[in-house]
Amino acid sequence: MLITDQIKHVAADVWVLTETDDSCAPGSGFQSAATSGADRPGEASERWTMIWSRYPLEPLAPTSDPIRAVAARIVPPNGAPLIVYGTVLPWLGSPWCGVAAEQGKAFAAALAAQELDWQRLREAHPGHDMIVAGDFNQDLADTHYYGSRKNRRRLQLALDRAGLVALTAEGNDPVRQNSPPCACIDHICVSTPLRLRAGSPFRWPDLPKPDRRLSDHFGIGVEFGLANIHLHPTPADESMSRRG
Repeated sequence: MLITDQIKHVAADVWVLTETDDSCAPGSGFQSAATSGADRPGEASERWTMIWSRYPLEPLAPTSDPIRAVAARIVPPNGAPLIVYGTVLPWLGSPWCGVAAEQGKAFAAALAAQELDWQRLREAHPGHDMIVAGDFNQDLADTHYYGSRKNRRRLQLALDRAGLVALTAEGNDPVRQNSPPCACIDHICVSTPLRLRAGSPFRWPDLPKPDRRLSDHFGIGVEFGLANIHLHPTPADESMSRRG
């Protein structure tokens, strides 16, 4: 399978995969937490979001959107424990839990619910670092690429209120830097202590455009020194279909 070959090549310690399948695993020695349920037809093994960790992992209580978002506590060998929250937010034209897509209403409703999760998790786990990563379906680039300006403002305010910073925003966007006019709509957002230890985000594979045999997105990675987290959204060789 091409996507698992790429995952093994990158060799990260923590992964957030979106629009994936139980069979798409980084290899032996990893533990996982996954979303449950479905909001569209598909195979029982399909997942909107999965978190994989080489380090001890504890799935946390269901999120406000257990179909699209999942949370886990990860304990690396050095440094503070991590709360990792993986998500897929509504894309343009997508409803959410009965909320219509028009004027960004579905995006706003899903984001508001998930923001409460972020704040609740931070309050419940003081002294932990936090990572929110996944397919946000919204750019944070210097100039507009995908999503809407209204949803961008909503997302930025939600991150600010939760004390999180998107490492993949504006001038740090590794897709916009290397493959313009495309830009990240998948993001890695972290609490301040992790931001201070983060290297420059990168996109993979290192090609002018995504390898569509793998996905119509680039994978996104960041190295923190103590541990790596890599995000690879929307594997194209899985059975979940890419939305328009």
